[in-house]
Amino acid sequence: MKTSALSLVAAILFLSFCGCVYGGNDGVDPRNGFVLNDSLFRTNYAIRKNWTGGGEIAFTDMSQTKSFSGKVHIVQFLLDTLSPKVTYTYMPSDSPTFDKNRNFDVALLYKNVTYKDGQEITGTGEVLSKPTGGSLTYVQGPGYQTYTYTLEFGKQRIKGVYKGDVTIIE
Repeated sequence: MKTSALSLVAAILFLSFCGCVYGGNDGVDPRNGFVLNDSLFRTNYAIRKNWTGGGEIAFTDMSQTKSFSGKVHIVQFLLDTLSPKVTYTYMPSDSPTFDKNRNFDVALLYKNVTYKDGQEITGTGEVLSKPTGGSLTYVQGPGYQTYTYTLEFGKQRIKGVYKGDVTIIE
């Protein structure tokens, strides 16, 4: 009886631990990446570019350099502002309720797009540029940033997460 009770306690602890580590991610692998059509695409790099009047945040599977060549996947959001602890939602900018502090109207997915010497080769891969829905949440952590996002391009849906350092380009 004592062995059965210890086995039961061990099983409960094991399942509790697995639930904490693997559960609650709504089908998104806890490592950096996004799911599209049941396929996981890793995005181990994040780049943030700022300019007067806005900026962009992009999550990609390749380190972008001036000499980079190869195929790439990128999820990109263009925003007027990017503040921590805010969830931005997709809304067309001509909507009367569009709020640049809470909404975005441009997001892109680059799938298998070829780059040569750091430049995109036009007409390669697939580029989706007309979202029909989505959200982006940004949380500043101690020494890292976390982004969770969803995007809808008609019937194609993306769900992703990025947690780590972000390269900032001014």
